[in-house]
Amino acid sequence: MPRRLPASCLAPTGCSRAHPGWTNLNPSPYLLLPVLLGGRYGFTAGVLAGALASALVAIQQILGGAPSWRAALGGELYLHASLVFAGGLCGELFGWLRCERALADVQLEKLNTSVRRLDADVRYLRGVKDELDRVVAARDGEVSALDTELRRLYACPTDDLPAEILQFLKRQARLTDAAIYFPAAAGQPFVRHGLIGSDAHLPAQLDPATSPVARLALERNSLVTLPEVLAHREPAATERVLLAVPLADTTGRVRALLLVTGLPFISFNAQGANLIALICDWAGEVLDLAASAEGRYRVVQLRGGVQRVFTRRHFEHLLGLAFQAWDRHRLPSTIVVLTLPGASAAEQVRFEAALLGAIRAGDYAAELGRAEPHLAVLLPLVGERGSRIFTERCRQFLKHSGPWPVEASIRRIELARNTDVPALLAEIDGPGGPDAAA
Repeated sequence: MPRRLPASCLAPTGCSRAHPGWTNLNPSPYLLLPVLLGGRYGFTAGVLAGALASALVAIQQILGGAPSWRAALGGELYLHASLVFAGGLCGELFGWLRCERALADVQLEKLNTSVRRLDADVRYLRGVKDELDRVVAARDGEVSALDTELRRLYACPTDDLPAEILQFLKRQARLTDAAIYFPAAAGQPFVRHGLIGSDAHLPAQLDPATSPVARLALERNSLVTLPEVLAHREPAATERVLLAVPLADTTGRVRALLLVTGLPFISFNAQGANLIALICDWAGEVLDLAASAEGRYRVVQLRGGVQRVFTRRHFEHLLGLAFQAWDRHRLPSTIVVLTLPGASAAEQVRFEAALLGAIRAGDYAAELGRAEPHLAVLLPLVGERGSRIFTERCRQFLKHSGPWPVEASIRRIELARNTDVPALLAEIDGPGGPDAAA
């Protein structure tokens, strides 16, 4: 049988109970602790891990028979020093190898912070934009509604105009009982042509002399309310009319008479009366055009139908209506002046044909008697946003109808920049304005 060696022969040279286990091995496995921790967490962690490993070796040596801490540490001084040194060295190597990554992490954090700040700014700006859109919509809501309602009247058949005007007033001024009367022959009673609500106090035929409110409205050719009559005269026992408004044309001729006998109390105030008067002013213009008011415009034949080009005198009347809307309710209107500066007057026909196709029902185009090709367009109750859309549409029509001998000029003129119609006409007739050329 093979001979077994004694256990003492298997022990390392110099091994004793005072140097237990791996403390005499070179390199010592205890180096793993500072090397790993220093290489993972840096210099401070490596030094502390080396000190901890050194303390563990000393404790093991004391438990193995070392008389004191001094003897335990001094007996293997190179080992304890190498543990601390190895931890610090690995920590420094860790920092040197990962410095670029640390810088990249710092830059990434800065970029993340900037992105978060930009996200917050974008959300804030989005909220500001939404709020601005709501404010603009609220500001232009009444203008947009009146503009749309007014344009609907121009597309209405003549026989349906009285009913459409009453529905317009009902939606905007909350009328409950009202009727529109047309004058008959001289000395004959007015005839009812439209009714909403109850006809209890709105007969099919009306003699204005029987109603103090209607009689005074026809005398003044303006809106009259019942409180005005009561303030100067004795009230009639049978008076049921709360409000009367004549619908007149340019010459002052009464085309129709609106009588209101039912109106919510909350709407029976100065603002509501002014709104009714404003609508009736433009409704009278629509009735005038429906009755073929000759001499106030000329008809231009287009591929898609016909368009009217108004005279300067009638255009001044329309500007007066626009000023009344501004004075009563601060409802803006815009005039767009389009010209070919210095071009021959022979281009007027082609210039009109190109632009009249861009004009919607309810817009008023006029020739003002200038030598150069031109066209002035009134956009009733249209603010800045609507006028910009219209000017861009005109630019597109001019572009598709070109080429032109000179560059066309487009000016937008707002009522707010003027104090009266003569001042507005002076600006319209003046030289080119601030808007860009088409």
